[in-house]
Amino acid sequence: MTDPNAASRPVQAVVLAGGQGSRLRPYTDDRPKPMVEIPGTGTPIIGHQLSWLAEEGVTDVVVSCGHLADVLEKWLESADLPVHVTTVVETEPLGRGGGLKYAASHLPHPDGPWYATNGDIWTRFSLRDMADFH
Repeated sequence: MTDPNAASRPVQAVVLAGGQGSRLRPYTDDRPKPMVEIPGTGTPIIGHQLSWLAEEGVTDVVVSCGHLADVLEKWLESADLPVHVTTVVETEPLGRGGGLKYAASHLPHPDGPWYATNGDIWTRFSLRDMADFH
């Protein structure tokens, strides 16, 4: 059976991953918050996020990096990811709105619909249900 809502759901996303991570110190002394591993999984937060996005139908993700960007970029380059990832680096902090605008301009279809999430959260709610509701 074909899902009538599938064509209107976003297949691209922006992950804001440029924060300082000061509240998670000492875990963020040498890595950005999205690179903090979830205990018992061996996988950093960003890995769980990218898997969740893929499970929800996302195929392309732009990760906006800042603080310790090289650590995050290195992991993203070497990991076996379920989505296509592009990284962009904010050379100066742009804030949430500026970061979203900058990262979204690097999406494959910047004028199409897209999801946005912070890089330091681990969640499993249904993006499909959210998109269908809106």
